[in-house]
Amino acid sequence: MGKASSINCHDTSKGVKRDGKGITVGFAGQPNTGKSTIFNRITGLKQHVGNWPGKTVEQKTGKVTHNNSLIYCVDLPGTYSLSTNSLEEKITREFILKEKPDVVVVVIDASQLERTSYLLAEIVDLQIPYVLALNMIDVAQNMGIKIDAKKMQEEIGAPVVPLVAAKGKGISELLEAISEVAQRGELENRTINIYKDEIDSGIQRISEIVKEEKIDKYPAEWTAIKMLEGDEEIIRYCKDGMLATNWFEIKHIRGKLADGRMIIAGQRYNWISEIMKKVVKRPNVEELSAKRGKFDKIATHPILGYLLAMIIIVTGLVVTVVIGMPISFMIMGFVPTLSAAASSLLSGMPSWLSGSIVFGLIPGVGIGIAMGSMVMAIAFVLGTLEDIGYMARLGYLFNSFTKRIGLHGKAFMPLLLSLVCNVSGIVGSRVMDSWKQRMLLLVMASIIPCTALIPIIGLIVLQFFTPAQSLLIYSGLAVATVLHLMFTARLFGATFLKGKQTGLIMELPPYHKPNWRTIFIFVEKKGKKFLKEAVTIIAAASVIVWFLSYFPGEGIDNSYLASFANLFEPIANLMGWDWRLFTSWLTAGVTKGTALSTMAVLYGISAPEGTSIMGMMVDIIAGGGEHIGLGAAIRGAVSQASALAFVFAVYFSVPCLASVGVVYSETGSLKWTLGTAAYYTGMSLVAGIIAYQIGMLVF
Repeated sequence: MGKASSINCHDTSKGVKRDGKGITVGFAGQPNTGKSTIFNRITGLKQHVGNWPGKTVEQKTGKVTHNNSLIYCVDLPGTYSLSTNSLEEKITREFILKEKPDVVVVVIDASQLERTSYLLAEIVDLQIPYVLALNMIDVAQNMGIKIDAKKMQEEIGAPVVPLVAAKGKGISELLEAISEVAQRGELENRTINIYKDEIDSGIQRISEIVKEEKIDKYPAEWTAIKMLEGDEEIIRYCKDGMLATNWFEIKHIRGKLADGRMIIAGQRYNWISEIMKKVVKRPNVEELSAKRGKFDKIATHPILGYLLAMIIIVTGLVVTVVIGMPISFMIMGFVPTLSAAASSLLSGMPSWLSGSIVFGLIPGVGIGIAMGSMVMAIAFVLGTLEDIGYMARLGYLFNSFTKRIGLHGKAFMPLLLSLVCNVSGIVGSRVMDSWKQRMLLLVMASIIPCTALIPIIGLIVLQFFTPAQSLLIYSGLAVATVLHLMFTARLFGATFLKGKQTGLIMELPPYHKPNWRTIFIFVEKKGKKFLKEAVTIIAAASVIVWFLSYFPGEGIDNSYLASFANLFEPIANLMGWDWRLFTSWLTAGVTKGTALSTMAVLYGISAPEGTSIMGMMVDIIAGGGEHIGLGAAIRGAVSQASALAFVFAVYFSVPCLASVGVVYSETGSLKWTLGTAAYYTGMSLVAGIIAYQIGMLVF
């Protein structure tokens, strides 16, 4: 390792460019093999990050100059195979087959060769130029595992490069291997027999028919293998372009090999096992267990594992709050000063224009940037847990709990972090392996009540209900949250996210020291993405809300916002609300604190000059301050049943503009962003109506 070479890193503006002058490389591998770390090292940690066209899966591209050759790089989604069971698998497969990269780098974990090599067997089936990257070779060596890379290269007929990507070791050799394979442009002369007996005969006969029919979109043997595996996409494609007699023969062969998928998978694993016997020397089971299992005996223990997880989770929550909250409060504390300065500077401008900047744009941008600090804090916590290998253990421990609401174990940490801030949970959805699970977690994270709900729920409950009634209400909110989560999982699982539900497939990677450089780049990337995409939405929405509350200029009770609220009077009546309470609920979608300030204005309680919404919330939580008069004002105008409806409706309403913005940032889809906001709004009103009807019976 450490071979010198000329490497110059570049940023790439728009995806991968195929101009015939450079080399295009796709990086493929299972999750937790360090594939993205290798990609980051090669591209200098400077990439273009977006989503795959029309997809919600992240796409990272970059380029590097190696020995005067330009190499375009694509970090493909982590995937276990080239089937089409998940969006990640489909994207990886389509890129390799349709884009035809010059080289595919297959990344496997040297400490878990057998478990992470399945994708290698599928790449071999495609008969395309590839390089095998043996990452985490240092971890394997520390476990007493010795790998003969040269012998392995002879067995698979492709370059094998040992790496320690976290430290940058072996990167130059990998680039050299990529260049050599790309220049050769074809596979070395080699014969690899993965399949045997009837399966091999079936593959050969079906591939002959495919060639005879001139179905040459994909390699003939690979097409035959996929048909025997029962790949519906390939079967449909071949059936449509084939003579009936030939298709009948293929159908007959498939019928004789009804368990083709299992047989093929078994023979792939046998092939991998045979290679490992020749190239790997490992310590005995007891020695290996001693090296790896000491901590895992505690981390995965049915009792001690949960205690350890609670300690780590609480630590993660504390770190998130300690890092994110002070920065968030500092930014929000600066907003009034900046607004006052802007008000003075813009004093000569029309009031509608200065007001939109002072009371709309500046607070909106401030909220967005403040939430950006929380995004970066949670990215740091999640990135660290993932990098050291503990996130997989959390998923393993809590899978039995989260699967009851339609999610995998990896969803537990993001859901828990949603208690601090829904933005954290939404950002945390990226830890999920499949698109379906990611979208489901993204939707459900905002159902979890965040800390911003404490002052508004606390104020209403404190003013309207006795301690005994309050206890029942809080219990009802907890039960309603669980029911809401279960209903949402079933609804979205049966409609928008319809499809075959897969079980939890998760490797338990070896523990290793965190790579702080990679973690901080991950944090920086998440922060920039949020600031670029989400803050725009938050600021724009804040300005729009201000405009609606200002015009036509005769006070908020005569504003367009109030007029808009009056349009929904029939719905408001179902909850016993007047337009003022409906408007307060409506503005809770900006931030929960906005509902308090709106109520204060509409019910005739004005905040002292210079007091921020954050100041109101602090006063209310503390149980004192001039703003506590808000409780007395609404108590005389709102019934207990209406107040109960308001509590439940606000509790389940759109979390805040920051959450809406980060949904767009994470999905890149306006359809999903508006759709989820509409869903929360609808469920919020349903909760309010039900609560009002119960309140009418009880109070």
